[in-house]
Amino acid sequence: MSLFAKNVMKMLNKFFSTRLELNYKQLVENLNYLKHILGDKTEIIAVLKANAYGFGDVLLVEKILNQGINIIAVADFEEGVRLRKIGIKNPIIIMYTGVNNLEPIIKNNLEPTIYSLIMLDKLINNAKQTNEIIPFHLKFDTGMNRYGFSQFPEIDEVIERIKSQKNILLKSVFSHFSSSNNIVDTTTTINQLNNFKKLKQKIDLNFDHSINYHISNSFGVLNFPKANFDMVRVGYGIYYGFNNSKSKCIASLKSTISQIKTIKVGDAVGYDRKFIAKKNMKIGIVPIGYADGLRRSWVNKGLSFYFNGIALPVIGEISMDSCIIDLKEINNIHAGSEVELFGSNRDIFDLCSSLEIIPYELTSCLSKRIRRVIV
Repeated sequence: MSLFAKNVMKMLNKFFSTRLELNYKQLVENLNYLKHILGDKTEIIAVLKANAYGFGDVLLVEKILNQGINIIAVADFEEGVRLRKIGIKNPIIIMYTGVNNLEPIIKNNLEPTIYSLIMLDKLINNAKQTNEIIPFHLKFDTGMNRYGFSQFPEIDEVIERIKSQKNILLKSVFSHFSSSNNIVDTTTTINQLNNFKKLKQKIDLNFDHSINYHISNSFGVLNFPKANFDMVRVGYGIYYGFNNSKSKCIASLKSTISQIKTIKVGDAVGYDRKFIAKKNMKIGIVPIGYADGLRRSWVNKGLSFYFNGIALPVIGEISMDSCIIDLKEINNIHAGSEVELFGSNRDIFDLCSSLEIIPYELTSCLSKRIRRVIV
């Protein structure tokens, strides 16, 4: 991006009251932390599904690729097409190929994941209609009972069907850990890993060309180094980090107070008079609501914004486009003052713990009208 374009972007960012600020330095540190753990023999597949977990796929993709990452994974074909439209040429794995969208995947030079015999037959039929070799990936279910071929009943038939075709190229075989964050009881993860090793052995015996294998997600990288095969798929570790000194969440969510009011004892706040003032109060209207990703139920779980380290609880019902906070007795706060939901005042892990959710739920549901800004 040119200096002029950067200055224009910086100017535009000022117009947005609510912003998700993304710390580029922390993004680089998180990736370096992962590289240090993995060493040179294991390649990172950067997962940018769900708008890069809500952090902004279009905004972040080139920043991530510039750190030596070569392969991207997304959930569906629309996400892959969006990245192609902004000029991304790198391999893009579509992890959850739909039964009806192989055609746009192939047309846009995206790489489908095949996880059932029905999908494999569709791939073969599509390949017969082109003179090009179509690269693809296989997913096997090793114990999570989500997407994937049933490992032992279907593997022989899968191998035979692939070997009989000339217009398809198997690039990688993968599975997905269900419980790699659990280091107390590792039984499930070890069982999945052993199943995957058996799968790898059988496939290697049947194919002459080099095939990559990957089963580790972010916590697999951290907790089960023996599961880091040729590749690992990482999203959490890039965006949220592991909450230690070298690996932290890259984002802070900030908004700006639009208006300040003083209310009296007995005054109601918000829809349905859910909050009645028990004393004279100073309140602030913040332009972020449930259309932006907040949930009304969070008010009862202590949802607060922060100003200079002081927690300002949300009161009353959250509206579609706004919420209201108790400004307490703070004197130096005014319309235009910045408040923070998570970031330097309160980390995202502590917030999510109090809301009884996981960080994925919070950020992936943030509306696209919230401005994503790299700082």
